Amino acid sequence: MGYITRYGSFWGMLPQTQGRIFWVAPAASYTVEGRTYSASDNNDGLSPERAFLTVDYAVGQTTANVGDVIVLLHGAHTSTATVTLDVAGITITGLPGSTPLGRSHGSGGGKRNNSRITNTGTAGFIFTVTATDVEIAWLDMTPAAAGGRCVSLSTAADRAYVHDCTFQFSNAVSVTTYGIIHDVDVTGANEDLMVRNCYFTNGAGTTGANGGAVVAAGTIYGWTIEQCTFAHKGTGAWAVAVLASNASSAGLMIRDSDFISSSNATSVITTAVTTTGMSIDASTLIWRCYASAGTDVCTATAIVDIGLAETYLGSSGGGALANNN
Repeated sequence: MGYITRYGSFWGMLPQTQGRIFWVAPAASYTVEGRTYSASDNNDGLSPERAFLTVDYAVGQTTANVGDVIVLLHGAHTSTATVTLDVAGITITGLPGSTPLGRSHGSGGGKRNNSRITNTGTAGFIFTVTATDVEIAWLDMTPAAAGGRCVSLSTAADRAYVHDCTFQFSNAVSVTTYGIIHDVDVTGANEDLMVRNCYFTNGAGTTGANGGAVVAAGTIYGWTIEQCTFAHKGTGAWAVAVLASNASSAGLMIRDSDFISSSNATSVITTAVTTTGMSIDASTLIWRCYASAGTDVCTATAIVDIGLAETYLGSSGGGALANNN
């Protein structure tokens, strides 16, 4: 159900759905349209004025494959335990904002998502997805400690869709801190992940080495990463932004994405995409991507495993065409 506001716009169409919309507040006391309300998991969660207090409880109220949506209201949401997204076909989203212009090649955004979530528990995992067709959108995700992960995908998490999210590693810079990962210790393959219009950064002034933004250490089939920005802003090394390393993996597509080092970074992303370990011919395609000077666009086990087209590596003399087949 949509709720009309005093401004003539609607709550409850995020996205338009035939399912229920559950609302989650960032704190026990929160404000909607200038009025203060009390969040509680004893509420029904079906209106912005009757929001739940915890994301995990909201997940437990959803029904699989009927279009149910969980909306995180503006503010900083904190969980002390991993939120397991184990209900198929649900969407979890912040309030949309900072919508970029649609175009064939554009940097990921929005960079200022106002619905923020972190995990302060020992594991430091924000979301673990264990069901099919889960959508995650319009959230700013920040692991609170080294070793944290924003989105961890099980083999049951096929067709996950992550879009318009920001991933900030500034509070947890470590080689074991990841954005989106299907880990090597997960038995079985994850299929058909779509990551679209997301922004990954380790944060200005950070000093440690950073883990991968999107990592497929386990077997994957048919992953697509498009219109994303990987922005290195710290002083420590960022060895690789996108990593896929399982010999059985195939169907990795990376297109219309930028790998950049900002002016306040004193090092670069060493390699934008690493697929060393994947061994199937033509298992990776990289199209229309840009990388900063000093960054290797890609590494692979063999030249026949990876295809490049219209991908550019920046240099002091302008742009060097990496491949134009």
